[in-house]
Amino acid sequence: MSHTLDLIIKNGVLVDGTGSDQRVTDIGILGDKIVYIGDITSRPDSDVIDAAGCIVAPGFIDIHSHSDFFCLVSPESESKIYDGVTTEICGNCGISAFPLKGQLLENKKKGFSKFGLDINWQTAEDFFTRAKDAKSAINRGFLVGHGNIRACVLGYEDREPDSNELVAMEHELRDAMESGAFGMSSGLVYPPGCYAKTDELIALCKIVSEYNGIYATHMRDEGDKLEAALSETINISKESGVNAQVSHIKTWGEKNWWKIDKIERLLGDARAEGIKITCDRYPYTAAATDLDIILPDWVYEGGNAEEKKRLEDPLCRERIIKEMKQEGLSQEFWGTIMISSVFNKEKRGYEGKTIAEISKTLNVPPLEFVLDLLYEEDCKVSVIFFNMSEENLARILKWDSVMIGSDSSLRSLEGVLNYGKPHPRGYGTFSRVIRKYVNETSILSIEEAIYKMTGFPAQTLGLKDRGILKEGFFADITIFDQETIAEQATFTSPHNYSTGIKHVLVNGKLTINDGKHESVTNGAILKK
Repeated sequence: MSHTLDLIIKNGVLVDGTGSDQRVTDIGILGDKIVYIGDITSRPDSDVIDAAGCIVAPGFIDIHSHSDFFCLVSPESESKIYDGVTTEICGNCGISAFPLKGQLLENKKKGFSKFGLDINWQTAEDFFTRAKDAKSAINRGFLVGHGNIRACVLGYEDREPDSNELVAMEHELRDAMESGAFGMSSGLVYPPGCYAKTDELIALCKIVSEYNGIYATHMRDEGDKLEAALSETINISKESGVNAQVSHIKTWGEKNWWKIDKIERLLGDARAEGIKITCDRYPYTAAATDLDIILPDWVYEGGNAEEKKRLEDPLCRERIIKEMKQEGLSQEFWGTIMISSVFNKEKRGYEGKTIAEISKTLNVPPLEFVLDLLYEEDCKVSVIFFNMSEENLARILKWDSVMIGSDSSLRSLEGVLNYGKPHPRGYGTFSRVIRKYVNETSILSIEEAIYKMTGFPAQTLGLKDRGILKEGFFADITIFDQETIAEQATFTSPHNYSTGIKHVLVNGKLTINDGKHESVTNGAILKK
């Protein structure tokens, strides 16, 4: 071959991201692109990585991330790149970094000031400029949050938009899509997304479809009303023509584990009908979210300040307790919820303990403790729910429609992002898939796993030059030892980077070298 080369990766076991069988070969890189794949004679003017015995794969694509704001705080993106991730898609679950107006803007300014972040933008274009200037070790693309759009136009009111308000929402959506968003996400269990009717979502998704974007949805329910929620998503895709992405597909709560057959059938029938619907999932049986998700929807109306007032009001508290007790919450239920993070220092001792444990120690009924804690923490308490089936998870990971996503923001072992006891998926999602579901249980072959982490999400997003190791594609590459790759983050000790990742290249630049971060920030802001 005649190419001048900056870097040669020699003797690696190539798993190219298409699902094709692995093979031993070399890769030649010039600038930010792969220019040759095949036997290459070493050259004195080229740097060389000897990858003998290691898997050479496309850099992992985290299609479901929440690093929208934290990417401005931590350019080195340590927890992601140490897990082999070279690209992440932020703005999921209806929550994004844009648009920001009114009450929503003020909430974000207040919430992220504790991380030293000055939020001085409102539009998608302004955010993209800020993110590009901040630089990053990895690539990022962004979805626009339906929750953001609704909050900017309607605030946190539980009502349908009138015709003028719907036009205003459509304007915000078009602005984001024309600025380069990859689609729109929804979080239909969170305010204000939970107040949206199906027709509103269909109308907005028709616009997303015009731009060939995706609709990534944290559905309205993942447990008791799972089938209805999935049917709604399928209907939204069918009526709007949008490519739907079901976020973190699961069967929530032991009493709903049996529904796995139903949702598999619903997805299969929809795809057979030509409806464009795919899913993502993290490789854990525990979920992480905000504690107040367990409260009735009416508690959130009006925003954070109004929610806090209701938690303080005796009559409202009485109503909340009455309605939640009707749900038949057991002591076992409170034992499945672990406090992940709080911000008041005097409450930090709660982190890593279940609500059942804490309430027993304090001799306070669990629900009373929850309402008190939410009030004292300004309604911002992160928790982990241990309530999913390992058997169902293994089945889901095998489905043709499912790819891998972390559902987590980036974290760090040092600085302001080293707080609480976060879900370990922020550190170890991709390593865990290979360690547990390829090496130990053989649920997936290495080729299948890599495809679900690279080629499949790239295809879903419409990334035409990433996600596959191919001549002419960007040199986003992860090189790892398949025998030793493993997540080190656990629920009790989450702040640990994965091991076994030898080298990571982002746009042709060696960012992880022999397992060490080179402080290179060569990531790009990707646009649709």
